[in-house]
Amino acid sequence: MGTIVGLVILAVVDWYLVRKTGLHIHQWVSKKYNDYLLGKQNKK
Repeated sequence: MGTIVGLVILAVVDWYLVRKTGLHIHQWVSKKYNDYLLGKQNKK
């Protein structure tokens, strides 16, 4: 039962991100990580 609830929560989060940003979860995480790395390089 917990697995089903977890999948539903992930689906809702993904739906929300697609609505707000146009990106799926993996694309959004990749973009945020890339921004983090670029910011880290700019501080040097």
